[in-house]
Amino acid sequence: MSLLNSKFDVVTQENPLALASVSLTLAVNNPPALGLNGTPVAGTIAPGAIVTMNDKGEAVLGTSPDVTMADPVLAFVTIDGNMDYSGSFVQKITCLHGGVIIKTDQYNAGAYKPGLPVTFNGGKIALKTAGTQQVIGFVGPGGLDAVGGVLEVILTQGAGV
Repeated sequence: MSLLNSKFDVVTQENPLALASVSLTLAVNNPPALGLNGTPVAGTIAPGAIVTMNDKGEAVLGTSPDVTMADPVLAFVTIDGNMDYSGSFVQKITCLHGGVIIKTDQYNAGAYKPGLPVTFNGGKIALKTAGTQQVIGFVGPGGLDAVGGVLEVILTQGAGV
């Protein structure tokens, strides 16, 4: 269940020739403790955020590595974060890796134009600014909807383009 006021959506159209996304449920690194009487406490991972795995296989907000200095990382987009009741109660998130088109409000400021490569920083989509950043996809044909506050992104499969 996604956060009710999130602006995240999977908009991939049905295509029998397209490869499917990999779906995974990951535990969250350093989840907040349950509140009084076991009440769930909201976490920090929003629907549409980009996460990677730490060395324990737990989800952490991701930042694109410099691929001249380090290997690419396996990046995922969260379908439901741990900011809503179900995710905050179990402290697990459902996420997808590649092969998907999304619309998300989880992006950093920038002049997003269709076709430009994107990376990720602090769990948010970012424009590629240096030749050494890991690319996870491209701005989709819908680009940035500044009025609606969402960015369309085509996330590619694989650890990095």
